[in-house]
Amino acid sequence: MDGTINKLRIISLPSPDTSSAGGVLSGSLDLGSVLSSVPKIFEVQINPEQITRNFSIKYHEPQTPGGNGSEFQFEKVNPEELELRFILDGTGTVLQNNAPSPDMMGTLISALPGDAQTAYVSLKVTQLQATVYDFSDENHRTPFILVEYGKLIFMGLLMNMSVNYNLFTPSGIPLRAEVTLNLKSHTPFKENAAVLSLLSPDLTRQHIVIGGENITRICFDTYDDEKYYIEVAKANNITNFRNLKPGTRLILPPIDKSTTT
Repeated sequence: MDGTINKLRIISLPSPDTSSAGGVLSGSLDLGSVLSSVPKIFEVQINPEQITRNFSIKYHEPQTPGGNGSEFQFEKVNPEELELRFILDGTGTVLQNNAPSPDMMGTLISALPGDAQTAYVSLKVTQLQATVYDFSDENHRTPFILVEYGKLIFMGLLMNMSVNYNLFTPSGIPLRAEVTLNLKSHTPFKENAAVLSLLSPDLTRQHIVIGGENITRICFDTYDDEKYYIEVAKANNITNFRNLKPGTRLILPPIDKSTTT
């Protein structure tokens, strides 16, 4: 161990193809080769003390008038959300190994006259905005974002960016800022197709009939269309489907809606 601190990096990509990041994900950063293939890289000055990852699942809850309880029906796994909070400090008091905490922008600014060094926070915010927020005329969209920190590799899109300035020079130049980024994960459809097929609402499922339910309502809740009641009746060998008994276990088969009329 050489005492070097691994800094969190935020990398702007024109597409979700991480191979375009070149050697960014390797242990060393070859700046020349990386900048030739990756438009923008932002390195935090101070690593965040807390990173929040949110995972959630969406369910559909059929509403049955007069019924007791609920039967949640799976719809989808929501994209993972990542929240990053970190500080930018231009006072010169942030140290690493008893020396000013280095980053690319700080190294460049440190070579400027003393008065110009107060522009650090403003320039870092501008750099961050160019990395995660700026619209690309060439790609007609905002960039894809790759976050790399230790074993964390997160590909996503920016949902929200807030900057709270809380210290200024007498002339109004910001010296300290707290930055919050909220990102939502992005998985290219071609890579996620197998997962999507497994999570399809048209997979075979089972349903326990409760009081007051009828087959058309169950089909509407399951397939978003009540017209599939005939397919469900056939799958369950039901002839008198107008009078379903509570407690009956129904098989809800997969239905190809593109061919069913």
